[in-house]
Amino acid sequence: MYQKHSNGDLIMKRKQDFNKKLVMTVDNVLRETFGEPGLLIYSWLKAQSVEPEEIPEKLDVFAESLRTFSAGGSVVETMILRNLYSSYGLEFTQTSDNCSFSKHVTELRNFINH
Repeated sequence: MYQKHSNGDLIMKRKQDFNKKLVMTVDNVLRETFGEPGLLIYSWLKAQSVEPEEIPEKLDVFAESLRTFSAGGSVVETMILRNLYSSYGLEFTQTSDNCSFSKHVTELRNFINH
């Protein structure tokens, strides 16, 4: 039986799926890059009042924490973006040095949700 969903329901589902994929991608990249010690960033985030599942809604705080936690934070951001884009069959290309991690994620989310 076909169940009709409203456009709002579909957008909400896509957003939830995107957020889950983002959190999983962050977790995978942190594990691949730093091993288990890399997951200490979650303790740092909690001290900043950010739970891991809140990363999609608090991208700027996450990015700042990542750069504080690791001198290679911008490299890790790029790895996260490449993996996230790839999970949608897209290739990440850095458009400018002025474009922030959160802006790239937001642009991808908007592209996926429309």
